[in-house]
Amino acid sequence: MQDFSLQGKVYLGDRLSTGKPGKMHWVNDVGLLNITANVSSENRQESYSGQRLTSATLNTGTEVSFSLTLYHATASNLAMGLYGSERTVTSSTVTDEAIPEVEDGDSVILDRGNISSLVITDSNGTPATLVDGTNYQVTSSPGGILEFLDVTSFTQPFNADYSHGASTDITMFTESPPVRYLMLDGVNTVDGSGERVRGRLYKCKFNPVSQLDLINSSFGELALTGTALFDALSDPDEALGGFGRIELLD
Repeated sequence: MQDFSLQGKVYLGDRLSTGKPGKMHWVNDVGLLNITANVSSENRQESYSGQRLTSATLNTGTEVSFSLTLYHATASNLAMGLYGSERTVTSSTVTDEAIPEVEDGDSVILDRGNISSLVITDSNGTPATLVDGTNYQVTSSPGGILEFLDVTSFTQPFNADYSHGASTDITMFTESPPVRYLMLDGVNTVDGSGERVRGRLYKCKFNPVSQLDLINSSFGELALTGTALFDALSDPDEALGGFGRIELLD
């Protein structure tokens, strides 16, 4: 391979105790994957010439870092960037969810989204039911947002009964920093050569996403960074090396 411009699929997965990759998943469209290596060193200057020339260099460390920009905000990609976990919530019903004290014009957010079959009652001895469109309105059914219009004749607090749809919830910063095995199944796109390349990093420790735009004027993305850790299990094998390898396929 001479001139090159690579594209391809990036897979992330568990690293087994043997150092081998476990189950992997494709992270979907990737806009950037790069590797940066940095070698730190200590220099010694001689003291006999009067010019303090560098006479020896000691390598004090090698660090390999990476950047990975994901274009798809899948649940697993978000969980990885936010140090979180995925939680599947099935569709169900909620009974007697307490609503805080409100005045006319106030809005509240229900605990779940994608709501339907909403019934709001007050706390009178014989509970009265609020009328949709008169006493309140559903501002956003997907968001579970209500606005109260006229509550003067009711006894608060109110309670809400409703149905909600299924969802996948992603927690934020509830898990340890994720370590993943990374593999690129790449192709050289220059001149239609179609040359194939495989790239691997054995132990990728991800930093949390530094910025996640929740409102965008253009396409959103997940810009991730991290450190490729030294893998003591792979290093003794000269065919593997301690950080990763690139395979130029015939």
